Amino acid sequence: MREYQGRLPLYHFDFYRLDSINDIYDLGMDDYLFGKGLCVIEWAEKGLDIMPEDHLLIEIEYVSENERRLELKAHGQRYDKMLNDLKV
Repeated sequence: MREYQGRLPLYHFDFYRLDSINDIYDLGMDDYLFGKGLCVIEWAEKGLDIMPEDHLLIEIEYVSENERRLELKAHGQRYDKMLNDLKV
C-alpha cells in the first residue's frame, strides 16, 4: 500500500501479485476502506468479495496503443448519485 497526501489522503493498493482472497484479507484494509480517505485498488476484481457494498468500480479496456475505454459502475446510492450528477 502506498499513501499519498492531498486534500484527502489517497491509499493505493495493487492486488496484481496476490493469489488468494486470504492474501487480501491479510492486508488489513478495513481502516483504509472505511476511513476518511480515498482508496484506489488496481486489479480489484481479485477482491470484490471484500469490497464495501457501496463502491465505484472503474473498468479500463485497452482499445489501442494510445486509447483506453473507461466504464464506471456504481454500487450503492452514493455512487449512483455521483454518476448521475456527472451526466448533467
